[in-house]
Amino acid sequence: MTSLCVVYGAGGHGKVIAEILAACGQKVECFIDDKVSGTEVISLPVYPAAEWLFSHPDGRVALGIGDNVARERAAVRAQQAGCAILTVVHPAAVIARSARIKEGAAIMPGAVLNPDCEIGEGAIINTGAIVEHDVRIGRFAHLSPKSAAGGGAQIGAYAHIGMGASVLPLKRIGARCVIGGGSVVISDIPEHQTAYGIPAKVHSS
Repeated sequence: MTSLCVVYGAGGHGKVIAEILAACGQKVECFIDDKVSGTEVISLPVYPAAEWLFSHPDGRVALGIGDNVARERAAVRAQQAGCAILTVVHPAAVIARSARIKEGAAIMPGAVLNPDCEIGEGAIINTGAIVEHDVRIGRFAHLSPKSAAGGGAQIGAYAHIGMGASVLPLKRIGARCVIGGGSVVISDIPEHQTAYGIPAKVHSS
């Protein structure tokens, strides 16, 4: 018997993940989310996360939380309950044969993953984002819609690259950085920084 499939997180990102699973022919039973349990989201029931995980230790869980740190917490909680974490890839994504995608990552429609790139555990490559050849995306990082990482760039763990932002080839974005939407990164950004603008400059830490 096939174990049940759920989406952890019933917000906007969770709805997108549920639709991708449906596009892949996967039946989603419900959402699990403590904040909105007892409601319905896109015609699916929402149950308390702890209760569902405890009663379904063989369940399969897709991560539907956009916040990087909260997404990791959800993954750990599901794994501790014995559940498997799903990797979610939309059929309309363009993925090179040599691209490597680690457990729990989400690849949205129109995303492009070029040769020898690596997508870390739990990372999000959002709608239309481009990951060029040899790029490294850290665990639980997020490339927002229409953002791009040029060849050989490195995006640190938990970093957030805003919508439409570009990271030039070979540049490094440190762990837990936030790059503002529409920015152009032309130099390395140290970890724990917020940078934005054209060219992107550090404005806070």
